[in-house]
Amino acid sequence: MACSKYEYVKQFESDQTALPNCWMVVRLDGHCFTEFTQAHGFTKPNDARALQLMNLCAAKVMETFGDVCIAYGQSDEYSFVFRKDCQLCPGEFKKL
Repeated sequence: MACSKYEYVKQFESDQTALPNCWMVVRLDGHCFTEFTQAHGFTKPNDARALQLMNLCAAKVMETFGDVCIAYGQSDEYSFVFRKDCQLCPGEFKKL
């Protein structure tokens, strides 16, 4: 991000670390989900294509980050639970 228009984001970073031996949960929320569903003609309330897409994406995240032990979705968000002994980025929240 150096010398980019997003440099200001660094001011929101902190040096907090996670407590050792604790579960970490990362929740990802959809952005402009209503517009996305309308653009792709998804049906309400549960379009099979949308559910498959979200599940495949979550599975790929779990494959990529082996420390994720469970993922679950609700509406337009997914939560990923990292193992207590996760060494992905030794407790640094800003690195997730």
